Amino acid sequence: MRETFETNVFGVMAMVQAFVPLLLPARGLIINVASLAAVTSYAFGSVYAATKGAVVAYSRCLRHELRPLGVRVMVAMTGTVRSHIAGKTHRELPPDSLYQPVRDVFERRLVWSQNNATVPTDVYARQLVAAALRSEAPIWARAWFGRPDWHWAGGLARLVWWGSFLGEWIVDVVCWRKFPLGKLEELVRQTAQKKLP
Repeated sequence: MRETFETNVFGVMAMVQAFVPLLLPARGLIINVASLAAVTSYAFGSVYAATKGAVVAYSRCLRHELRPLGVRVMVAMTGTVRSHIAGKTHRELPPDSLYQPVRDVFERRLVWSQNNATVPTDVYARQLVAAALRSEAPIWARAWFGRPDWHWAGGLARLVWWGSFLGEWIVDVVCWRKFPLGKLEELVRQTAQKKLP
């Protein structure tokens, strides 16, 4: 947990702090890479999701703090993109985990981002660079005509954007079905019924 926060949150903050002196005279652009996990119910990914949520919150504040100094901040709301994230270390549930009855759901979730509408890395990178190189536009037109403050790209990004725009409950319902923890809920219900006299 602490290593994930060190990398995904404190590493980002340290990088920004180190480069701001160069970005000020250049009137530069900071691109912080977040994730759809920041706004979805990413089962068995709560620590990762929390770090990406922190990056989103940090970036929103940083955008306002640096705007008077001429530095822009873009948040890349990244969907599923081909990477090595699923293969770095094989994680296993502890033997006494509450989730042992749905270990198969846990194991599918570990590689989920690499098997669901996954976008090739080079395609994602080209989209991000193209968005970053757009010309400046008034704040009300940035998302359509200029360099956006929020760049939604990668697999499922548009779908999650629309879902979050229409209502958080929609995203929750879809995630509940994608990461079927209803299976555990049913097992708990059945166990409770067996214990009744």
